[in-house]
Amino acid sequence: MRLFLNILGFQTAWWACIAGVGRGLEIPALLYGLALAGLHLRFAQQPWQEAKLAAVAVAVGVAADTLLQMTSVISFYGWALGPLSPFWLWLLWGLFAMTLNASLSFLQTQTLWLSALAGLVFGPFTYYAGAQLGAASFDNTLVHLSALALAWATTLPVLVYAAKHFFTHTKGLP
Repeated sequence: MRLFLNILGFQTAWWACIAGVGRGLEIPALLYGLALAGLHLRFAQQPWQEAKLAAVAVAVGVAADTLLQMTSVISFYGWALGPLSPFWLWLLWGLFAMTLNASLSFLQTQTLWLSALAGLVFGPFTYYAGAQLGAASFDNTLVHLSALALAWATTLPVLVYAAKHFFTHTKGLP
């Protein structure tokens, strides 16, 4: 049941943030996501490890998304700190990290190539969906989709590796 609630929480936060930005409800979406993060940490087996993994994911995600934005691959909408990616994306990276030891923990038992492949395929899809829902815009070209795919094919394995080797409470995973 906890795994189901974990993935459901992330998915509802993703929708809330994307729809919130697209419809001028960014503050309520951020508050909702922060409440979910708080609940996750409240019930996590090792909340400090989860919080540290989320901080690493936010740093990695902000760097990746800001680079994508600065190179004009994608333009994100919403409140941001200077040229950095917007706050709602920071929140989503942190919440995504909170799935890596829960609903997505199976990735830790697989080769990192599977994480890279998953990032390659699903990363651009989520950005495309977000743009379609009004949270961002980009040219739907092979070059831009490839840049998004490369970003996710790199970041997802890094985060899975970090979760498995530095921030997991299930050290016995093969």
